Amino acid sequence: MDHLASIRNFAIIAHVDHGKSTLADRFLELTGVVSAGKHEAQYLDRNPISRERGITIKLAPVVMRYSPKNVKVQISNIKDDEQEYILNLIDTPGHVDFSYEVDRTLACVEGVILLVDATQGIQAQTIANAYKALEKNLVIIPVINKVDLPNAEVEKTRKQLVDFLGITPESIFQVSAKTGLNVPPLLDAIVEKIPPPRTNIPGVEDGSLRALIFDSYYDVHKGVIAFIRIFGGELSKGTPIRMVHTDNTFTVLETGIFSPDLVTRETLRAGEIGYVATNLKNIHLVEIGDTLIPERAHVDALPGYKKVKPMVFASVFPTDTADYLNLKKALEKLYLNDSALDFSSIYSKAFGAGFRVGFLGLLHADVVRERLEREYDLSIVLTPPQVEYRHEDGEFYEPYAKIFIYTPETYMGAIMKLCEDYRANFITMDNKNQVSLTYEIPMSEMVSDFFDNLKSVTQGYASLDWELLRYQHVEADKMEILLNLDPIDEFSEVVVHERAQEKAQYLTHRLREVIPRQQFEVRIQARYKGKIIASERISPFRKDVLIKSGKLVGGGDYGRKRKLLEKQKEGKKQMKSIGRVDIPKEAFLKLFKKER
Repeated sequence: MDHLASIRNFAIIAHVDHGKSTLADRFLELTGVVSAGKHEAQYLDRNPISRERGITIKLAPVVMRYSPKNVKVQISNIKDDEQEYILNLIDTPGHVDFSYEVDRTLACVEGVILLVDATQGIQAQTIANAYKALEKNLVIIPVINKVDLPNAEVEKTRKQLVDFLGITPESIFQVSAKTGLNVPPLLDAIVEKIPPPRTNIPGVEDGSLRALIFDSYYDVHKGVIAFIRIFGGELSKGTPIRMVHTDNTFTVLETGIFSPDLVTRETLRAGEIGYVATNLKNIHLVEIGDTLIPERAHVDALPGYKKVKPMVFASVFPTDTADYLNLKKALEKLYLNDSALDFSSIYSKAFGAGFRVGFLGLLHADVVRERLEREYDLSIVLTPPQVEYRHEDGEFYEPYAKIFIYTPETYMGAIMKLCEDYRANFITMDNKNQVSLTYEIPMSEMVSDFFDNLKSVTQGYASLDWELLRYQHVEADKMEILLNLDPIDEFSEVVVHERAQEKAQYLTHRLREVIPRQQFEVRIQARYKGKIIASERISPFRKDVLIKSGKLVGGGDYGRKRKLLEKQKEGKKQMKSIGRVDIPKEAFLKLFKKER
């Protein structure tokens, strides 16, 4: 049997917290990669934040060697199989922020396990990723997980999968990833149902080297480590390589496989999944979806590449200005390992030096914030997230997204009302076991608190997936927040005309609530298209200057009293002109999530 016939490349796709990493644990135990009971749960999730949140936020590949004859429970077709198989598993992120990484992963495999939680049913990310798998003609093995739980709705979930995939109920596996129930037959099904690596990829018939990059991270000693799938040819140490889209070149420092730690191999051949050490010192030179080819070759790239751009922006400041350099070093370290992160220096009159940071989405922003605070022991202020409008020839263009909502029918009316409130346009609806709704929505509405309110009105049962659609012309302008006539950039943003009044009143009112009283009067104003459209006032502390040592100053002399009050008034006016308004960190934290 040639080496290709023994390889099975597959991924596990599912919604957040449906048990992907736990199922991967059972596979690792059954194939002897780790010993049962002697490793941490969710072994492939090495990030502590990923573990605590119960989500995979980084791709995790692993190579497993599997002999069907060594497992006690098999399916009939391969029970006497003497062959040892190489199973390349990629545990993918389930959150919508990382959908491009999932797409590139699916381009590297021939089959997927579609995992659905029996207590929650099919969710939006499951459907979105399943469609990606169907588009790529991948073999889908449907699996219902958590069937051992008392609140598991196995029959209902099975009917959903039958309707969605058009399959027979008998073809659906029912497992408990936690206890290992029915997991051995699933391993056999991977060998039997998923085909060996494809060799008929358009453009690689000549046998020359083509490798797809599906993830990367930075290593201090080896430079950028690129995760790759070889589609044609071979890759060895010392080979001069070029990346097609970025046109960057390097000489291969090392090649190997994931076990799941890096294990050096002399050569990676067609059909295999592994890594290449590039010795490049900047992860942003290696882009996900790019194609590796011989340095002097002139061939086409593998299809599907797109440049990942930040969609949500926020400003980050240290609460202690002395921590600026520490924050810069921390962001640089995160930047080395996060190809989607983008940041640049900014200066604020209110907060001093800080950074403008771009994220893939709200989860990505929250994970980066938590890493800065926990891993680098920083106290930071993160301003409310915003999207970036295009500004061309004096006109504004707003980013629109297509959203896909999956919900029980009970909540359909509440969701449609919610979407209407957030300026979303209805596209289509499909009503089988559950309702799937498709809308177009401005990104600015989606990044505020749309998802939180969607969870609220559906009691947590609805799920959401989205993709960037287009930029659309909109009547908008920059709204500035002024504190004592001084513009505060951190609160200033582009706002569409129909939201301007609402946003202005919300921000000025909330700032009045969260900014402490000063020794001088503070005026909070919102300016839009050159006009003040909302205003609030914080009155100053006022000391009773007419009382001194418990006695009334000046007796009954009104002129003396007036003189003292006028003197105080002048002092307050001077303080207002030179005093810096103290805005506590809590003001920004409270504004991070908008309350409607």
